[in-house]
Amino acid sequence: MVESPLRQQIALWARPEQKAQFAALAASRGLSQSKLLGLLVDAVLARNPIEVEAKEARGRAGQGDHVSLRLRPGDGRLLRQRARARGMKYTTYAAVLIRAHLRADPPMPLDELAKLERSVAEVGAVAESLGQIARAMTKGHAGDPGWGRELSSVVPAIERLWRQMREVVKANVLSWEAADGEAS
Repeated sequence: MVESPLRQQIALWARPEQKAQFAALAASRGLSQSKLLGLLVDAVLARNPIEVEAKEARGRAGQGDHVSLRLRPGDGRLLRQRARARGMKYTTYAAVLIRAHLRADPPMPLDELAKLERSVAEVGAVAESLGQIARAMTKGHAGDPGWGRELSSVVPAIERLWRQMREVVKANVLSWEAADGEAS
């Protein structure tokens, strides 16, 4: 039987003893459980009018909003895997995902932000070293063996920068764009 688009279902999870008592109550009144539930809903709504201001106040987002989610089978495992891969609690990771979806300018997880900040410091060190090398070369000291040591000290900084950036990119690609739906 197809329901009218003007009607929608209300569902309730009840303990077995509650379900049995409700079924017995409906039967004692000569009603189906659905009809009895409908009468109860009508009675509650008739006795409890909704105030427009109160409804609007409840609908506004407040600081520290809490949301309960029911995930599909297997999604909780994937959520925990991806959160672990990013060094985050799964609840924090879920909040970051939701916020990223809702905002045009999503936040970067704190651990990744810290890596990026360290990378910026590395770039500053590289820039300083390259500046010293450029000044030495400009003054005609390119034949001095000291400038070679300075240049060789820049290489490890560049490698660290590259590794940190690669980690951030890898974490984002694996977490945000995994085509197979699995975190690795």
